[in-house]
Amino acid sequence: MHFDRKANVVGSNDNLPIASMEGPIIVADQGAWSRRGKRFAQEDAFILHEVHDTRERSVLLAGVMDGHLGTAASKLVQAELPIHFSDELLRHLGKSTSEMLSAAWEATSQSYWANCLSSDECVADYDPREGFLNANTGSEDAVAGTTAAIMALDKKLGHIAVLNCGDSRGVILNSQGLPIFQTIDHKPDMDMERLSEGRKLGKDYSLPQCRFSKWFLLVGEYEYAVSRSLEGPLATSKGIANTPDISVIQAEAGMSGLIASDGLWEVIDTEEVCRILTNLRGMGKGAGDAAKTICSMAIERGSSDNVSVVILYLE
Repeated sequence: MHFDRKANVVGSNDNLPIASMEGPIIVADQGAWSRRGKRFAQEDAFILHEVHDTRERSVLLAGVMDGHLGTAASKLVQAELPIHFSDELLRHLGKSTSEMLSAAWEATSQSYWANCLSSDECVADYDPREGFLNANTGSEDAVAGTTAAIMALDKKLGHIAVLNCGDSRGVILNSQGLPIFQTIDHKPDMDMERLSEGRKLGKDYSLPQCRFSKWFLLVGEYEYAVSRSLEGPLATSKGIANTPDISVIQAEAGMSGLIASDGLWEVIDTEEVCRILTNLRGMGKGAGDAAKTICSMAIERGSSDNVSVVILYLE
């Protein structure tokens, strides 16, 4: 199967108008799988949760949170974001799926800052063997954080709102198995302008640095490989932002959605993952089995990170 690298794939920074063909969409199957990999602990978490309003509107939430320095942030998002989204769905019946997802993410972030940081639950759990995002040594000021990629599928309207904050990645395939959308990883060099503007305003933001072709932001004694993530005070003060990209795509029968932590993408690129998923679906593999197979392939190919995959089949 041929994949057009230039013409067919749009990213989360592109303007994606809602198609006029709104209508119900059916989730044929859904599934998720996680593997610990070579890390000290499994810090990933995933969401696969359906919420309903009082007017037969149903939204399926599917996402992956790639935690670091412990599970406090990733587990909090896993537990609370569906609750906040459900509250938005019940209170604001006229809101779009993307607006509700954005509000739920912000409410979850506020909950993390207000509740988690006031206790010892978010103290960094440092892994001296693997380090944290290219970390060299520990830091007393560091706390647990998480990236996130989340899809919210409105089954009644067929809208898919995709939120991305960090370098977990969401991909949507059309009925032919071609990737038509993927989120854009928030690498430090991609946020150079925002970070530079922050420094001009007197903020103590770090500027992206590059070593061996890998960009990072210096945060205390740590080197962060992302510029956006849900973090504590130290990383936030250095310019790591929780601001997500949110895009909206019109769902169509035969599409597939895949969300995965960066442990997958460091060893298998988007186009190959799409080929693998298309073949697995064509062979009759369920979404859960496909997620398990893709996780296993990443570990076999030497991924040094935890790997989590969530898959949706639409019809």
